[in-house]
Amino acid sequence: MRGRDVISLKRKEPPSSTSLQDHLRKLQASFASLPAKAGWKRAKTQSSQTTAIVGTSTTLEKRYLRTTDAVDPSKVRNRATCVKAFAYLKGKWAADQDYKYIGEQFKSLRQDIRVQSIRDSLAIDVYEANARICLEVGDFSEFNQCQSCLRELYITNPHSANKFEFWSYRILYATALEDTKTVLQEQVEYANIRTKDAMVRLALDIAYAYRAENYVRFFALLRQCTDCGKLILHKTKWALRFKAITRMLKAYSPAKFPIQKLIKVLNFSSEKAARLWLKHIRVICKDGYILCKESQKSIRSPRFKLRREGQNGVTHNVL
Repeated sequence: MRGRDVISLKRKEPPSSTSLQDHLRKLQASFASLPAKAGWKRAKTQSSQTTAIVGTSTTLEKRYLRTTDAVDPSKVRNRATCVKAFAYLKGKWAADQDYKYIGEQFKSLRQDIRVQSIRDSLAIDVYEANARICLEVGDFSEFNQCQSCLRELYITNPHSANKFEFWSYRILYATALEDTKTVLQEQVEYANIRTKDAMVRLALDIAYAYRAENYVRFFALLRQCTDCGKLILHKTKWALRFKAITRMLKAYSPAKFPIQKLIKVLNFSSEKAARLWLKHIRVICKDGYILCKESQKSIRSPRFKLRREGQNGVTHNVL
């Protein structure tokens, strides 16, 4: 075989660690020299993100503004001022019930607490109060933000008085969204703790009853729920009531079904409320009874009134 036809295979030596480091430095330098494009922002270094911020502002009221640049301590209320602002906002809500104003003020207060890394009882009290107000007006998007932050705060403050109460609200919120995965995760977490709580157990039982469409047990358990829990399940209960009445019409047809029994089974507050709802879905009633056979043809799905954009200051509503 001729020498020029022989291909000599030489083993290439792997690059040294020093040469790799030099190569990485050159790549970093080349990327740093690239011109900044529109909409691109360089990420902040960890040292700048972890710098402790202590506010110096003493104003009680402050508009909510998104923080895009470095936080200015002069525009952040210190802890003592946050305590005063919190008391002031609670009084304003009790007096005026103006959610458009209160919602913005609480978001601003939560922001000042967050940027100063305040994670004690003050932060918990603020988020809990804000979450309850959100439930009163039906702002479930803001409620979800509050309860998500509360879950983290309860980890660092395990002996908080209302920890189990808001745990139950988290389960009920997942039930209202029909988020079965989250409910199962909460069940596993609850099974692995030593301290048991009646409110969390009740919320899990309600979730199981709703998933099984066991309306008799669902409404029996709903009577034991707190007012905030009932607000979370407000639309859910109406949807289950409609499923229940359609089943009852089929099961009892061609017989009649007493309205008084319906009030008890589906947990209506009064006979008037039950009759108004039956009239809305076009169920035929006569002499205190529901005519099951006739109502199967006339019944229609209920139409829920959607919250108008901006009503009571609520700009988004997921339930």
